[in-house]
Amino acid sequence: MDISELLEEFDFVDTLTLERNEAGEVDLKMPQPRYNKSDQTPLHEYGWGPFCKFYADTSDYKDISGVYIFTANHEVVYIGETVDLHRRIQAGYSNISPRNCFKGGQETNCRLNNAVLEVVRNGGQVGLWFTETDSHGTKEAKLIDDHNPSWNEQPPTTFATEQTTTVKSNLKGQRDTTKSTSTQQPTQNTSTSNLEYARHGKYGPLYDYLEETEEYTLHFAFAEIEDILEAPLPNSAYEHEVWWNPAGHTHAMGWEDLGWSADPNLESRTVVFSIVK
Repeated sequence: MDISELLEEFDFVDTLTLERNEAGEVDLKMPQPRYNKSDQTPLHEYGWGPFCKFYADTSDYKDISGVYIFTANHEVVYIGETVDLHRRIQAGYSNISPRNCFKGGQETNCRLNNAVLEVVRNGGQVGLWFTETDSHGTKEAKLIDDHNPSWNEQPPTTFATEQTTTVKSNLKGQRDTTKSTSTQQPTQNTSTSNLEYARHGKYGPLYDYLEETEEYTLHFAFAEIEDILEAPLPNSAYEHEVWWNPAGHTHAMGWEDLGWSADPNLESRTVVFSIVK
């Protein structure tokens, strides 16, 4: 359905602009080889790519919750909800991290990024729309139920067999050498299963952030981590330093697995993440 047919009022945010090369063509992104465990972890269904890097001016929507819509040539194709539109677009869909291409990564980010790419490569335009509301979860569910957008229901693109074969070949044996990583290796036991579950769950956005940054030390207020997660930290994170320790804590094993350690200060409600040398 056309965006103009919606009974609800949505504000137009921006038209997505894709990064292009010197020849003026869309710059295709294949981040998979930069994942430091690409030779150990299988790609998920939507991780083959190609992907793109796109831009949308969401600077006026920081820390604003509500429901957003993607339109392809004015047709409503995806409806989502967020507690921070700016972070959802800039740290989620617009630039795919290597980790998100593999099992346990954010499949929706990959799927929608590739969908945006295909629309633009075929001469179309993708628009971003937004309405502010505190009841974003309820509103999103009702809109999806009423309008059944195509990107909410099924993969919008297919992948060529030749391209898949090339990607498989390129991925074998390649590692990310841009930063130090933990020397701990996963084993096939219960803790590994729990770790993969954690990376797919609540703390996945934090792992993505840590993996994408080029910094070696990061200073966060607890509230800033909650912004990244789009969810509150548990009380134990505020009350017990051991919560930040990977010993016996699956969520902390996730950042240790990426080569990071966490040093919390409960009094100031801050934490310093550092790359393990």
